[in-house]
Amino acid sequence: MPDYLESYILGNQKYGYQQLTPNRCRTLGRIPTNSAMLTKDMMTDLPSLPGVYFFRNRSKEILYIGKAKSLRKRVHSYLYKTKRRPYKIKRLVRHASGVDFEVCNSELEASLLEARLIKEKQPPYNSALKEGWKSWYIKIDHSDEFPRLELTSERIEDRARYFGPFSGRKWTEDVINSVHHVFPVRICEDKIAPRRDARPCLSHYLKRCDAPCAARVSRESYRAMIEDVEHLLDGEHETVVEKLTDRRDNAAANLHFERAAVLQKRIEYIRDAFVFLDVHRRVEPDVSSAG
Repeated sequence: MPDYLESYILGNQKYGYQQLTPNRCRTLGRIPTNSAMLTKDMMTDLPSLPGVYFFRNRSKEILYIGKAKSLRKRVHSYLYKTKRRPYKIKRLVRHASGVDFEVCNSELEASLLEARLIKEKQPPYNSALKEGWKSWYIKIDHSDEFPRLELTSERIEDRARYFGPFSGRKWTEDVINSVHHVFPVRICEDKIAPRRDARPCLSHYLKRCDAPCAARVSRESYRAMIEDVEHLLDGEHETVVEKLTDRRDNAAANLHFERAAVLQKRIEYIRDAFVFLDVHRRVEPDVSSAG
């Protein structure tokens, strides 16, 4: 196998990942620098796993970043000849001279990683191919006394924080659902005024909402939870885990074992589902030794 196929990327253990192996993350291929266009030879080792792929030009600049449920199927689809293929995609295929990829643990991970890298790198073909398409965001409106996670396709100048963009409504909903598995943020859409005589909704009894409408949680505690949510979506999962660990230990020390068990489950879920969020902190894949 040519040496340029063995240029690995993103293999740093200090961010909670195992050292990446050739089958997990590598530069797939780069044809000689005096030529351009994707070929099947570049894609022989693509895994049928979820992940993010990068099209690069001969100058090693990222042209396009995409996600896939199956890297093999998705990247191979760019080579299929079809009359209905948009001209911009044809141009992308002609200009791309190499493909990198990173295997992810799930479609959710791939979606979040794609959104972060597009926002950071701003590849030219991502904006060109998505003109007229909706981009989706997670919105947390700080003008609300008890903010919730909102799904929106518009980003405006206001007091809210926006996370994204994500390339599909379903992907964004999956991220919101995953956050709700960890933090019982309210899901009702109306403005609320806490009343102690109010009856909580079913979500509270399912432990999916802290019921601020019924004054079951203070504004300060709820805001602290929203701050944890934002840390999580910013990729600072270790900050959140440290906070939850302190709360778990304090609960156990005060013999609140049920509360300690709930916090432990949240910690485990974060480590299983959100540990990958630190991936955006890593340096860009080094492919300088390829070709």
